[in-house]
Amino acid sequence: MSTLVKTKRRINSVTGTRKITNAMELVASVKLKRFRDVMTSSSNYIANIKDIMMHLNRIVDQYDKDDNVKANNKRLFIILNSNLGLCAHYNNDIFKFAETLLKKDDEIIPIGLKGYTHYKNQSFKLNENFVSLNEKIDFNDVNKLACFVMNEYHSRKYSEIHIIYMQYVNTLISRAEEERLLPIPFDEDIKEDLLPPEVEPSPKELIKELEPIYLASAIYQAMVVAQVSEQAARNNAMKNATDNADEILDKLKLEYNKARQGAITQEITEVISGAGEFE
Repeated sequence: MSTLVKTKRRINSVTGTRKITNAMELVASVKLKRFRDVMTSSSNYIANIKDIMMHLNRIVDQYDKDDNVKANNKRLFIILNSNLGLCAHYNNDIFKFAETLLKKDDEIIPIGLKGYTHYKNQSFKLNENFVSLNEKIDFNDVNKLACFVMNEYHSRKYSEIHIIYMQYVNTLISRAEEERLLPIPFDEDIKEDLLPPEVEPSPKELIKELEPIYLASAIYQAMVVAQVSEQAARNNAMKNATDNADEILDKLKLEYNKARQGAITQEITEVISGAGEFE
């Protein structure tokens, strides 16, 4: 009977775990759809504003070069991670990818508790003011981060501003990606001998006006895409956990039924044996 009790307890335990993983799978699925809708609706806007900024920056570089003193070699990395676990290899993939890019003098703005916990005991200098920025992705809060990094860049504290996040490919695949935010990348498709369009008041002035919008939009889009990747990873992890729980339950139920049948057979045998003794 002790085997039956132990097996029954294991069945109850796995059943309880399965309820949790199934609920988390459903929650992740709902969040995945919500963030994917936001990503899709904003992707064209972000792509267009990036194209405009790269185009203007190429014009400025070709025909209106600035000979200001260069900044130091420090780079600032915004690294997007999750606040919670149970999302498979999501965070580890970002950490491994970031290791291939980071140098000892680089500074980090971690967004997400997992990233902050990972980097706080390392030698990198951290800015902890934006760790919880992805708890509720609000464009006004993202704009504060954008203004901060833009001011730091133009004060020549950093030579480059980068962002690292998980790029969503599909529900099964996401990959770590790095994007340089500042200085604004060139549009390589523009030929150097191409006559520039007339821009009023000037390309520099237009870049100055658009830069905060471009930067905030680029960071916001990266955060939304990272959320899509995170929820997809968590949805897959919880689905796999639920499927594994189902397999374990099937085996435990079979084991329980065998043990129960064995116990019944033994009791019948004992009854028959006992009846034979009185004949």
